[in-house]
Amino acid sequence: MARVVILAAAVALAIACGPTSVVAQQTPSPPSFQTSGDAGFDAWRDDFARRAAARGRDPAVLGRLLRGISPDGRVIELDQRQPEFVSPVWDYVDNRVTERRINDGRALKDAIGDTLTAVEQRYGVPSGIIVGIWGLESNYGEAELNWTPQTALATLAFEGRRREQFEGYLLALVEMVERGLVTEAQLRSSWAGALGQPQFMPDVYLTTAVDWDGDGQRDIWTNRGDVAASIGNYLQDRGWRRGEPVFDEVRLPIGFDYALADGTSRSVADWAGRGVARIDGAQWTDGALQSQLFLPAGAQGPALLLHPNFGVIRRYNNSDRYALVVALLARALDGRASALVRPWPTQLGSLTRDQTLELQTLLNGMGYDAGPADGLFGSGTRRAVRGFQAAQNLPADGFPTSALLNEVRARAGVAVEPERTPRGLQRAGIRELQRLLNRLGYRAGTADGVIGERTRAAIRSFERARGMEVRGRATDVVLEAARATAG
Repeated sequence: MARVVILAAAVALAIACGPTSVVAQQTPSPPSFQTSGDAGFDAWRDDFARRAAARGRDPAVLGRLLRGISPDGRVIELDQRQPEFVSPVWDYVDNRVTERRINDGRALKDAIGDTLTAVEQRYGVPSGIIVGIWGLESNYGEAELNWTPQTALATLAFEGRRREQFEGYLLALVEMVERGLVTEAQLRSSWAGALGQPQFMPDVYLTTAVDWDGDGQRDIWTNRGDVAASIGNYLQDRGWRRGEPVFDEVRLPIGFDYALADGTSRSVADWAGRGVARIDGAQWTDGALQSQLFLPAGAQGPALLLHPNFGVIRRYNNSDRYALVVALLARALDGRASALVRPWPTQLGSLTRDQTLELQTLLNGMGYDAGPADGLFGSGTRRAVRGFQAAQNLPADGFPTSALLNEVRARAGVAVEPERTPRGLQRAGIRELQRLLNRLGYRAGTADGVIGERTRAAIRSFERARGMEVRGRATDVVLEAARATAG
């Protein structure tokens, strides 16, 4: 989703609303509310409405938006979800760069080709990038938005971890309603409060949404021209560089120092001097372009030079994986191959959250600063892994695997666990798995002990929902997970 962290508005909200505030004395009384059934939420809501009214927001609009809502436990659950298994990058890519999404995107490009061409000319952003983001954010407008933004934003503000940020978003939503920019029917959002087909947060809508066709409405809900132009405007505002690529897949020379893939930007000419070459054999055309080397799956996987426009896509969603998928979708939508040349090293697998937590704890104990041991693999853990690998004369690619974890365990004097290889199920086990999947709503078909495409699809859906590596195979590991889920 496209977002801007609003702190200034929320801080001003707090400052303007002290007990002696002159502003507060001059503004209408805040609205009154009936209890939501949650005393803590009621106290936050009443205080927020008082502060917002003191800051000049319309009490009638505040009342209309906030009356009758209560904290949504599902929103908090989704915000705090911590999957047992973080899907490897190749599953993330394969699950999003799908034939259906590519075909639907091409159909959209055909349907509004003239509009997309004009938007590209105006903002300098290729239509494939715009449509790729559109497809990821809302499946080209087909995704269901099952929350009201006021409920989602109020819940996340009340929950408190990012209160100032979400109070700022909620203030922006109030302003949208005050100004007549959104209708009652359009007050639908994702669980995080993101709006419309481009999934803009309310503050982004106010600053960035575009009325492309001049009808007086910035309609990111139903007007395709407004949606496309708004995405293009967002990227242009955040530094999109017209005519420059997003990334290039590259070939690294034998003996390359993988520690150079540390996020440092160097000129393409510098990388070329180190033996980095385009994998398609073409010559570099802009040696001054500042780029970073990215190894999304470590030394055994593809190598990419990320150019500044890759970072601009990350401004839409702060994820390397997301930006990579957008770029791959754009290639496919333009009729080029969506897959990278070098295959993914799927044999490496990925670590579970508990294994990542153990890795962080061990690295910290050995003097490699991985940051807080939270089970999340971020830049701090990657630096620590790279430091350990360099000290052990291993390729310092910063990529975590079970083999690396065992190496760290051995160096830390911890017992090394043998890697578990999933075992295929016999017919009785397959029948049990099918029954469990059906019970859990995954539609595995008749529990006959025979693996067909329907059962494989059900297994893949279950694995994806559980955050497991998506393989679609009936194994003892999947059966154990299904038993645990079914209780």
